[in-house]
Amino acid sequence: MPAGIHLRRARTFRPDPDVYERAKAAVDEVDSDMNKHLNGFLSWLVRDTDELPPRPPKKPDTKAE
Repeated sequence: MPAGIHLRRARTFRPDPDVYERAKAAVDEVDSDMNKHLNGFLSWLVRDTDELPPRPPKKPDTKAE
């Protein structure tokens, strides 16, 4: 196969930069990675599973007035 030729075309995913940074930290907290979580969510979305990937525990709201 010539260099630069791939079997599957790349997908373009452009998350909000702030959300993406927070998501990277969140998947680290549950010992996972972004790819596993995105694929897990997509499997849930198309009803291949009823289980969503784990997420870290909720943190206390630091914006309390």
